[in-house]
Amino acid sequence: MKKTHNLEVSCGNCKTPVVLYEKAGKGNLIKMQLLRIIESEVNLEKHKGHLICPNCNTVLAKRGTYNNNRAYWTVRGRINTRRL
Repeated sequence: MKKTHNLEVSCGNCKTPVVLYEKAGKGNLIKMQLLRIIESEVNLEKHKGHLICPNCNTVLAKRGTYNNNRAYWTVRGRINTRRL
């Protein structure tokens, strides 16, 4: 089992916190699997499109799939992460 840690993912444009994510392994945040998102400012169950900042409407991540699970593929340079 890989070690996990929590990340606060925020908008790179306006710095608004958007998602609390459980990251596994080391390295940059490339994708966020829906199963590992702990908390979100956006209702992801009702929201079927890309992940957008609720404050400034910047597209932060594109919706897709990974291993047959819903995931959000981050747009490079549009998010900030902070380890908690």
